[in-house]
Amino acid sequence: MTRKEVDLQAFLFRSLQINRQNDVNDQEPSSSAPLVITSFSESSRMQAKFMGEVYELLYCLENSIRELIETTLREALGPDQWWVQGVNERIRKSAEKRRDDDARSRWHGPRGDSLLAYVDFPQYADIILSQWSSFEALLGDENWVRYYFEELNRTRRALAHTGRLSAADVERMEVRVKDWLRVVG
Repeated sequence: MTRKEVDLQAFLFRSLQINRQNDVNDQEPSSSAPLVITSFSESSRMQAKFMGEVYELLYCLENSIRELIETTLREALGPDQWWVQGVNERIRKSAEKRRDDDARSRWHGPRGDSLLAYVDFPQYADIILSQWSSFEALLGDENWVRYYFEELNRTRRALAHTGRLSAADVERMEVRVKDWLRVVG
């Protein structure tokens, strides 16, 4: 393609984008949403807004779980040994590999400050149960912990992979979060 053709193609692309933006703006002049999001159907945006509220709950819960695990293991095993002695080697190596993979993507920020941010959700239960003597006084019942993470992971997967949750799924998640808060205080 010649330089003139490239310039013409770029001009046409920009013109189409401007026309599309004007069409979208004409359809929803009062929308405070960024222009890109208004390019999707209203039903998709409403569903995303609803799922975003549920995601906010999951975000807070999962970070609370990570904080509990790390704080408990740091107290039990020490600040320098909690990761090595408190986390199974298979889980540790997997998390460290993910962290290292993410570090190579310099344009993207890290998932979090703790290596627990690189651990799969069901593995939180594995960590807790493998160090049960450190968690028993707080959590009380190993079977409950196992069931809790298995059950909540179903909802988490649907939410994390942009699936839709039914009203019953959302209600169940809210109950599970309340259970967690009741148990850990």
